[in-house]
Amino acid sequence: MTKAINESDATAKRDRLGGFALIAAAVAALALANSPLAGVYETVVHFELLKEIAIFAFFLSVGIELRHEIRHGSLRNPQQAIVPVIAAIGGMITPVLIFSIFNAGLPTAKGWGVPMSTDIAFALAVFAIAGRALPKTLKTYVMTVAVADDSLTILMIAIFFASSFNVLTIVSLAGVVAGLFVPGANKLSVWLTPAVAFGALPIFAFFSAGVKFDSISLDAGLTPLVIGIVAAQLIGKPLGVIGTTYLVTKSKLGKLPTGLSWADLRSVAWLFAMCFTVSMLMVELNFPKQSAAELHSVAVISVFVATSVAGLLSSLLLARRARRIASK
Repeated sequence: MTKAINESDATAKRDRLGGFALIAAAVAALALANSPLAGVYETVVHFELLKEIAIFAFFLSVGIELRHEIRHGSLRNPQQAIVPVIAAIGGMITPVLIFSIFNAGLPTAKGWGVPMSTDIAFALAVFAIAGRALPKTLKTYVMTVAVADDSLTILMIAIFFASSFNVLTIVSLAGVVAGLFVPGANKLSVWLTPAVAFGALPIFAFFSAGVKFDSISLDAGLTPLVIGIVAAQLIGKPLGVIGTTYLVTKSKLGKLPTGLSWADLRSVAWLFAMCFTVSMLMVELNFPKQSAAELHSVAVISVFVATSVAGLLSSLLLARRARRIASK
């Protein structure tokens, strides 16, 4: 019992520190890109191999986690799996629809995948900080939806972007496939998980988030992209996940895990709106820095702003829910 508690505390600490490392890397990238050291930053980020290794390691960990969930976790039982899987699908389709409402027929329409995928690291970091008093089943639900979300996003990349032969597409797909089939996955994840949290994700964030503010104009033509990403994340993601969960459970297709209430689920709704790592990948695939610098910069800043707002909302809601549970 004591060992399990210690492991849980260690995991929560890693999630918190990993989230801080990710934020620090993104902020450092923005600061350097807009400072007198911008030239140094540009020189560093030209080492594309580091970014490719980082994204491979991240998706390798996603593949291993998906494999674990299918064999031993929430996706093992079909009746239990159907709720988070369909919730993940709803949480992907709804933001895509909202983004497309604002961008249909425009050159920015191809960015529909940017606000589609929850960032596991950010979501778990905020939960570890503000939701420590909440049921463990709630964290498991958040993680399962996020893993299914990322896995389905990789399927979308395979369908829509594999033909482009982008290196990031190839290494992303290779990472997930390797994670699903690599032998000794449990032993590998012991060192891979912290390596991804403190190494791969911060490196990818550092390489991807450094946009120059002076490259962004107040052109009205960019407004649909900004509104589309922000609205898709802050409205589409929570509405899609929680709304779909409600429909699936009320239709008796599946049921919530034991001990999980709707009040608990509402408190984590905006965790699913925290999009970053996969969103940065989608920005790279749809708006390459070399050929669409302004769209690239606007998309990155929009994701960053929406994710920051979602993190603040989540912290407030989780803290309020924790106080209500403690007062009972």
